[in-house]
Amino acid sequence: MTIVTSSNVRIGSVTIRRDTEGRFRLNDLHKASGGEKRHGPSYWLSNQQTIDLITLLQTTGNPVVTLEGRNGGTYVVKELVYAYAMWVSAEFHLHVIQTFDRLVEAQSEIAEAKAARQRARLEAPFLTDAVKYNRLAAGKDLKPYHFSNEFDLINRVVLGCSSKQYRAAHGLAANDPVRDTLTPAEIRAVEHMQRLNASLIDIGMPFDQRKARLHQVFMLRHQRALIAETVRLEA
Repeated sequence: MTIVTSSNVRIGSVTIRRDTEGRFRLNDLHKASGGEKRHGPSYWLSNQQTIDLITLLQTTGNPVVTLEGRNGGTYVVKELVYAYAMWVSAEFHLHVIQTFDRLVEAQSEIAEAKAARQRARLEAPFLTDAVKYNRLAAGKDLKPYHFSNEFDLINRVVLGCSSKQYRAAHGLAANDPVRDTLTPAEIRAVEHMQRLNASLIDIGMPFDQRKARLHQVFMLRHQRALIAETVRLEA
């Protein structure tokens, strides 16, 4: 099994370490490939084809560095990771390609989640304004809990609990933003539900009807994606 996060790559049981410039530790790749002596980094680096490739890559930076000390070793850029894997075997080459594809996907999802959180923050005033003007138009009092109730409605639809319950379950402090801890699929659902809820408030839909409508749309548009994401993260 290959596990990928935003900053680490693990092939089998081996974590592929990186240096401060993002290069990958060739010694770890060797270990992940099976650690056979004939596949040692020094043999590959002395190969003429490897030397030619490194020479080409040097026009855009430093593709290979050797570090001393505890985390020492040879670190190479991604292009050389692929080249080394192909030199080892077709099977290992394919495994590395698939691993790095997952890394790109994970990074893309993180970037999209960050953008969605920002959109949710920017759109939050639309929801609070909808609550405010709806109650004022009806001649009703406006209390702070009227706003928090609407955001908690969204939390209950998407997360299955209130923000207070979510913080308790995840060890968060009372003032920690819940949405900064959500997965990409969760934050996309929150963003959508927040926008939809504001629109339903604007047309005067009662709370119970809005709650039912939000649940309906969530089940239709987001539940499958959330389940798939959970399965992927737990794999």
